[in-house]
This record gives sequence, C-alpha cells and structure tokens, in this order.
Amino acid sequence: MPQPDQPSYEELAARNAELAARIAELLAVVAEQAALIETLRAEVTALRRQAGRDSSNSSQPPSQDGPAAKAKAKAGQREARRARPGRPQGGQKGHPGASLAWAARPDATRIVEPGACGGCGADLSGAAGRVASAVQVFDIPPATLTVTEYQMMRRTCGCGQVTTAPPPPGVTGGPVCYGPNVVDAAMLLASTDVIGVERAADLMGALLKAPVSTGFVSRCLVRLDAALIAAGFEGALKDALRASDVLGTDETPAPLTTAAASEQDCGNPHVYTVRTMRAYTGGGPDLIWYGAAGNRTKASITGFGILDGYRGVLVRDDYGGYLSYDAGLAGVQQCLAHLYRYLDDAYAIDPVSQVWTRQAGDALREAAAAVRTSRAGNRASLGPALLGRLRHSYDQAIACGISVNLSRPWHKGNHPGLILARRLKRKAAQVWLFATRFDVPATNNGSENAVRGYKLAAKISGCWRTLATLRRHCRIRSYLTTARSHDRHPLAAIRDALTGNCWMPPQPA
Repeated sequence: MPQPDQPSYEELAARNAELAARIAELLAVVAEQAALIETLRAEVTALRRQAGRDSSNSSQPPSQDGPAAKAKAKAGQREARRARPGRPQGGQKGHPGASLAWAARPDATRIVEPGACGGCGADLSGAAGRVASAVQVFDIPPATLTVTEYQMMRRTCGCGQVTTAPPPPGVTGGPVCYGPNVVDAAMLLASTDVIGVERAADLMGALLKAPVSTGFVSRCLVRLDAALIAAGFEGALKDALRASDVLGTDETPAPLTTAAASEQDCGNPHVYTVRTMRAYTGGGPDLIWYGAAGNRTKASITGFGILDGYRGVLVRDDYGGYLSYDAGLAGVQQCLAHLYRYLDDAYAIDPVSQVWTRQAGDALREAAAAVRTSRAGNRASLGPALLGRLRHSYDQAIACGISVNLSRPWHKGNHPGLILARRLKRKAAQVWLFATRFDVPATNNGSENAVRGYKLAAKISGCWRTLATLRRHCRIRSYLTTARSHDRHPLAAIRDALTGNCWMPPQPA
C-alpha cells in the first residue's frame, strides 16, 4: 500500500515526461552549440590561415610581407643551411664562375722599384734585379668632362656655291651642349627601374662629373622613345614574340600619382611582360616586351596585340585574364612555383589531413629536377618508367585530397584543400606539360624576374607621374633589355637608336 507522501504513478509519469522533454531540449542545445563550435573552429582556422599567408604560401608579393613573415623566411634560410652542413659557401663544384682573366697585352706597364735596400739602406739604383711578381689592375680612368669646340667651316666653291659643314653626329643644339657620351649615359641611368630621373641626374654629376639637370635627363628619354617609335621597334618585337614557340607572361601593380590614377581607365595600373623563355631552357637569347595599362583586365591584355591569335605554349599563373586564350594555344604550363605555394598553404591548415599536398609537391619537384638533369645531359625526354611513376604518385595524391576533403567542413563554401585538389586534377595536363616538352620551363620565374624591377621601383620611388611616362619607360626597357640579351651593349644600342640605326629583334625565317 503506497505511503501518503509518495507520488502517484500518474505524477511520476508526468515528471518523467517533463524530464525527458528537458533532456531533449538540452540535447538540442548541446547539438546547436556543437555545430556553432565547429563553425567557429573552422572560422578560426580560416582566419589563422589568412593571417599566416605570405609570399611563401600564396601569390602575395614579398614586398607586402610583414615583419613576422620576413623573420620566418630568414629562419627558414638558416634552417636550410644547417640541414646541409657539408656544403661550402660560395660557388659549388662544376659552376662555371666568372673572374678577371690575365691580359696578354696590358694597356700600360709600370715598374715598381723597392727604393732603398731593406738591409743596409743603400740606394739600389742601377743594381741587378728581376721581376719578382706582377699584378694586373683593371680600373677605369678618373671621370672628367672635356670640352671640344667644333668649328663648322663654310667654303665657297669656284662655281659660286657656298657649302657649310654640318655638326658631327650626336651633336645637337648649341652654342653649348652636352655630347653623345653624356646623353647616352644619362639615358642608360634613367631607364633603369630603380634610379629614376632625379637620381640619374645626381649620379651624372657625382659619378661622371657631368652636372646635368632633371629636365635634360627627361628630354633625353623623350628623344630615345621617339627614335624607337619612328623605327617601329615595338611592332617588330611583338611580331617576333607572336612567332615564338613558347612565351611567358606576368603582371605587377605600378602605382600612379593620385591625379593620374583618377583619370578614366587608370584605377588599377599594371605593368605587363610577355617574353620568350629560352634562357630558362638553355635555348639562347630572349625577346622581352614590357607594356602598361590603367587596369588589370582581359581588354587591356587584348589591347597589347600579342596574345590574340598566338598559337604557341603560354607559361603563366592561373589569373583569369589569360584563361580565354587557352583554347587557341598549343599548350599551357601552370607555374609550379605558384602551385608549390598553394600546396604549402593547404598543408598548413591541417598537416595530418592535408598530407596529400606533400606527396603531390614531391612528385612535381622530382619531375622538375629530372627534367633539368636530362636537359643538361642533352636528352630529349624523360624515361617512360620515371615519368609514369611520378605521374601516378601525383594522381594518387590528388585523389586522396579530393576524398579527405569532400565532406570536410569549412566556414564558407568548400574546404580549400578540396578546391585545390579538384583544380589540380582538372588542370593536370597544364601542370605536367614541362615534363614532356623540354623547351617549356616548369615555372614562370623568368616572367616574374622580368617585372621585379618595377616592383622595386614602386617600393623605392612610390609611383609614376603619368601612364604615358610609364609606357615610355616600358618601351625603352623593352629595347635595352632585349638588345642586351642579344649581346648588344646598352650604350651601343642607345647610340644605334639615336643615329637612326635602331637595333631590331631578329625575325623568324
């Protein structure tokens, strides 16, 4: 018989139902909080990934790296040096090196006498002797500005005709002017990426004792640019590029002044380069073109008139402005340097689940090293077994990357590892083209190196005054860089252009 203070069955059932409902409510709260924690964990991972991105694991240029990224890079360099303790500093065995060579006929020979005897102090004049040692010193004479007066004669012929001699080549203006050597030196200094007009004028006075003005230097650049335009150099360079089998392309921001950037279609100015890649595949001199546009769009790239209709191989990164050209190309090589950084970025998210990135990167690095070795040994291709093994390892890694990330949560959209793995699978032919065509480099480092000077110029000088002056600089750099790659000295190339005999890029037969 139940006690009077004990609840009834109905009361117990009601209380049990109430507790069950409360437990269900708490479980729902726990599930909701668990989902929220997972979302927040993914967001924290994404934020840490974003904060940790730098030039070593993304497309961010090194100039934008913060102090922490630079310290990490230095620590990595020190670690790499410690990892190879047996490797000495300096040039390695087999490196050709470069040094001064003994001249068979020196320009001058000077005898250095000992003076007095080192023992008794007697005069050694006329004493017997021989050459104990010799050293050849390569130096330049002290800079000095010489003044030459040209007197143009006027002569009267017996027929009555009066004829006046013209000024010598390179002598313009008057009655006082700078000569062609000063003009050429000013042009060369001012056309480098990191000096500029003001520093060029200062160096002319400090280094060469020719105190020119900034206005003089600017007029020299305008004159050289006008000579290149008159000769049709840029058009000839573009024609030669379009006929090349392999080209690389890249671009970099080139800031303008606030006034210049506010003009129409100048909101995002960039410098572009299109170049051959022979120096990176052992094939000889290169053609290197630079151009500038007020924005980074497909229309700007088309306006340069190089890649439209091009039918060769294009080495590039995965910027969308180039994608529409793919259908008409013989092939595309994705820059492996960019891919290595993307793989490192994905690996940093979770080294355990993203270990597939290491296998994919190792396969690509081994393939690139094998290509370099084969090219150095004058072999035309990789062995089928080696190439098959490396490609199989890569394909396995990509399949694993897709599998492990297919359902992996991310705070927004698909997991970055899944996006990267799918992209590498979809574009595998563009990733591996270098392994079957030895005239195609594995990276786009050649194009990136070509625009590095413009990055330094932006870092040092800040900005360009106008888009027109930037385009003029690009035209002059295209001329001097390409001419120098073909063993034409820059000063000689400048003199060629100013005298109406502009150096022109070789055209295909």
